Amino acid sequence: MSRGIGAFAHKIAEDENSVAYEYGCYNLNDPKYHNDNHLCDGNIAVLKECFAEPEIHEKMKKTPSGKKQQVKKRIPVDVDYEQMLHNGLIKVENCGNCWQTTDDDLNVDVMVLHLLFKLFREYQVENKIPESVSYDV
Repeated sequence: MSRGIGAFAHKIAEDENSVAYEYGCYNLNDPKYHNDNHLCDGNIAVLKECFAEPEIHEKMKKTPSGKKQQVKKRIPVDVDYEQMLHNGLIKVENCGNCWQTTDDDLNVDVMVLHLLFKLFREYQVENKIPESVSYDV
């Protein structure tokens, strides 16, 4: 069963050092945070050095025809984006529909943490910085 919360982000700018996203979120459990217009009034700025490369595993695999073929598999690694937030490598401006923030001194929208996880995971799987990411529960 759905909890009725989510967030979405779209890339708005990219240069050789950083990438910027606008984001918005919603909470269908509270009429004040429905965000029916999908308003994106928050910002996430990420330095490109934050994007970690996945582990590459290579092995020889036998095909049905009997030939051997080398196969590469991308294994995503964990990215410590919370530490990057504290170090200033990721900057966040909370959106207007933020209903809960982290308990530390940064007070970052908790939905941004989910978006960052999806952003870094998709980068490692697809090998390119995503144009958009979303998180729905």
